Amino acid sequence: MNSAAVTTASQQRVAPKRAQARVSSAANVLSWTILAGGAVTIVLAAYVAVLGHSKLPFWDEWMQIDFAANEGPAHTFDWLWRQFNQHRVVIPKLFLLADLRWFRATQTFQLVSNLALQFAHLSLLAWSLRVLGGWRGALWRTAVGLLAFCLFCPSQWPNLVMGFTGLCCYLPPLFASLSFLGLLLYWRSSRDKDARGWSGKYLLVCIAAGLCATFSLSNGNLVWPLLAIGALLLRLRLAAIAGIVAVAAAGIFAFFYNYTVYLKTTSYSSPGEVVALIKYIAVYFGSSWVTADIRLAEILGVAGFLVLAFVLWLMPSYFRVAPAVCTQFGLLLIFVLGTGVVTAPGRVVFGIDQAFSGRYQSFALLFWGCMAVLLLGRLATLRKQGVGFVLAQIGLVAVMVFAGQKARLPIARARWHGFNISVAAIALETGVPDQVQLGWAHSHPDYPRSLIPFMRDAKISVFTEPEPFMLGRPLQSEYTLQTSNTCAGQVESIADITTGWPRSLRITGWAWDPPHRSSPAEIIVATDGIISGLGAVGDRRPSKEVAGHSTGDFAGFTAYVRDVSRLSKIDVYAVPRKGTNSLCQIATVGPE
Repeated sequence: MNSAAVTTASQQRVAPKRAQARVSSAANVLSWTILAGGAVTIVLAAYVAVLGHSKLPFWDEWMQIDFAANEGPAHTFDWLWRQFNQHRVVIPKLFLLADLRWFRATQTFQLVSNLALQFAHLSLLAWSLRVLGGWRGALWRTAVGLLAFCLFCPSQWPNLVMGFTGLCCYLPPLFASLSFLGLLLYWRSSRDKDARGWSGKYLLVCIAAGLCATFSLSNGNLVWPLLAIGALLLRLRLAAIAGIVAVAAAGIFAFFYNYTVYLKTTSYSSPGEVVALIKYIAVYFGSSWVTADIRLAEILGVAGFLVLAFVLWLMPSYFRVAPAVCTQFGLLLIFVLGTGVVTAPGRVVFGIDQAFSGRYQSFALLFWGCMAVLLLGRLATLRKQGVGFVLAQIGLVAVMVFAGQKARLPIARARWHGFNISVAAIALETGVPDQVQLGWAHSHPDYPRSLIPFMRDAKISVFTEPEPFMLGRPLQSEYTLQTSNTCAGQVESIADITTGWPRSLRITGWAWDPPHRSSPAEIIVATDGIISGLGAVGDRRPSKEVAGHSTGDFAGFTAYVRDVSRLSKIDVYAVPRKGTNSLCQIATVGPE
């Protein structure tokens, strides 16, 4: 063989290796990019939680205040077991009790718990992929970044800012994953002679997590048939299957004991009703990054079901190669899919638009995430998976970039929610009966007002702050007025609250703290030198030029003043920093 032929053969052998090295390098870079995108999503979720936080309970969260005011410790077990709509939410209620007992019902514990639960779920799934699936390197990083993105995506903003809602949506998937993982660890240990001593403990974790899912939300009952399916697929011992079935029967019986059916569904006897149900389910899973376009959400939902069909078609062959990963994420996928399907009949009566609710996105996003993980795993089993894997990574990066461009809307909604809840809190603290604003706190505005005397006496929720107790005191005894007026602001409107007596006012405007280039922490209103009102800052306002700098976009405030005559002089002050006793005047409203 001549030298030219030898050179050609050598080049032919080297070229594929170089191409494979380039593909591997691209996969590594993209995996770190996806992992970084997941980390950014986690930070963004925490930011959304901070924006939407308020110490005032929101709608269903008032049950913890009502329990403390009207029932007390003697009725704890009855209250925990009591049915909540169509659910038994024993585990979420334990979080409410902890918030009430140790954190004075400030809602912070619940929001932090929600973030911690999602991070625990992410850690659990990431660990299982590494230990049970043997995933390493670019494959593992890509999957973890993807799961972080799905678990913390801000499109589910209601679950991030409404503590009890988030608990009810985050606990069942977490317990489902833990239950499926316990089943798989039991299966693996039963096959390993050195680990058989742990098998009973793993089965106990599996069953205990299933029970916790059952009593976190009604969809937790879906865990039991899925555990039975998983046990059969893995060919577990008959004793283990019998134990799972026995506990499942007891748990489901306890769940439905003295159960009251609250849901009202249609008969679905006409084709139109069936079509509406199918559309609702499609929008439920297709609306993760679609705000109000029903048709587009339906198309994305149908596309998701087509992907699901493809994934299910691949599962038999993938199960033979990677039974642990296939079982865990396959069961979790069916769990979140089943959650959407069982939710639809009770909610479609409110219209298909209701499927856009952000609280459903924790299940819809996990639906897409599980399918993507299974597809990534299947690509990893192919001989020439390199190019296909890189293309899948590029698709994930594109999805993250697209979702990032859409993140402004859920962030704005969370901010708007947090501001309006804070304003409702001010109305309750000052005793101003602004029924419209109090509707943000509860669907029946008079209900929160009835609990105010108890909250004030117990110093819980919004009454953990000193400001509500300063009302009626001289301004100079509580605050030090800055000699040089460093605050800027303006009163834009004053409206009478006509739903109660004595005369109350709602004051709106904007305020800015130029030295710190930020909005002030809070608003204090004094009538003839006496503290008579409070205000919250954070409403959206166009930027203005103050001291050579632009104000922020959220310098607007709303304040309430109670028991004020038409001859009184009203001074509006800003407190630049929380926890300080110094303030500066931003406006004065003279007698009418």
